[in-house]
Amino acid sequence: MIMQTSLLDSLANKVGASAVQQKSWELLSEIGLPQKKSESYKYTPITAILQKNINWELEHDFSVEHEFFYKEEGSHLVFSNGVFQKESSKIKSDLSIQFGEVSEGKHDPFSLLNQSLAPGELVITAGTKFPVFVYHFNSAGIANPRIKVKVEDGASIRLYEKLISSRQVNTFTNSYVEYEVGRNAFAYHTKVQNYHENVYSHETVVADVQSDSHFYNNTYSFDAALIRNNLVINLDGENCEGHMYGVFILDKNVHVDNNTSVDHLKPHSYSNELYKGILDEKSTGVFNGKIYVRQDAQKTNAFQSNNNILLSDEATIHTKPQLEIWADDVKCSHGCTSGQLDEDAIFYLRARGINEKSAKAMILNAFAVETMQHIGAKTVEEEVKSYIQQKLS
Repeated sequence: MIMQTSLLDSLANKVGASAVQQKSWELLSEIGLPQKKSESYKYTPITAILQKNINWELEHDFSVEHEFFYKEEGSHLVFSNGVFQKESSKIKSDLSIQFGEVSEGKHDPFSLLNQSLAPGELVITAGTKFPVFVYHFNSAGIANPRIKVKVEDGASIRLYEKLISSRQVNTFTNSYVEYEVGRNAFAYHTKVQNYHENVYSHETVVADVQSDSHFYNNTYSFDAALIRNNLVINLDGENCEGHMYGVFILDKNVHVDNNTSVDHLKPHSYSNELYKGILDEKSTGVFNGKIYVRQDAQKTNAFQSNNNILLSDEATIHTKPQLEIWADDVKCSHGCTSGQLDEDAIFYLRARGINEKSAKAMILNAFAVETMQHIGAKTVEEEVKSYIQQKLS
């Protein structure tokens, strides 16, 4: 048993009473939270950082403000400190939701932590033509919002997540979102991560995708103390697709870690992954992407790319694209690039009367915008573009 008395013991009084939650806590107590030698958290020592910066017992008054809602028609669902708030939400009549007991999910450490401590699970059943917006208001030391999205055969959904926190306290949000994507279905998940500098977050998205279905994930990261994104896509049917797009534009001491996994389990599946990073000052970016192609997954097409631009000698990027292939009739590629701005491109633009600052901003904007083609909601797309412009100016 791994000894982590100061951290896990301090959270033991928050564990839920259900059999699933008790079982999850027992398993978590056995495996422990990631330590310095944990390979997947090698560059993000999150357990030590949280233990140093978070008061787990803290709760601060922080009201839900509708001014943070996107000005777009759809269902607007509110969590406050990890608890679904139906009375503060705006729910379309054609959206089916239910808030109940926590169900069993993925068994990595922070998913187990969420499963143990979540006050309940919001189940969303796709069947609405309108987008679904989810807002996490957090003013507690720790919040564990938990969502399951059921996309039935032939259905589709677009879901957008946003975290709003109090500036007055350090907060940790450990969210878990799970998709069950049926046959011939479409699911789009988008996260906009522009948080206060006292926000620490660990955000997990898991998608199980069946035949002839598509799952898209968009992640846009700009500001926080620390963000860790875990994305897991299981392509468990023929002719299904998984698409992953991400941009992280960082400065100051911001630390963002994107950890992705795509598992091709059946023949004729397709995945495409594109993450881009722009890092300035003393910021740190991490990209760890894994693609698995199982022996039965013949005729798989899988592509992965991580490209980064460093604007400061003190900025750091750790990137590790990985392929593990057991099939022999596949098309797979992966790669990464890290470097500085193209001086030839800057010279080309300056020769046409554009000043250096504007030339650099144009190049960086063109570099980032490629990942934005599948957002879908105009107000969210405009917000992401606005954050990009603010960062690049």
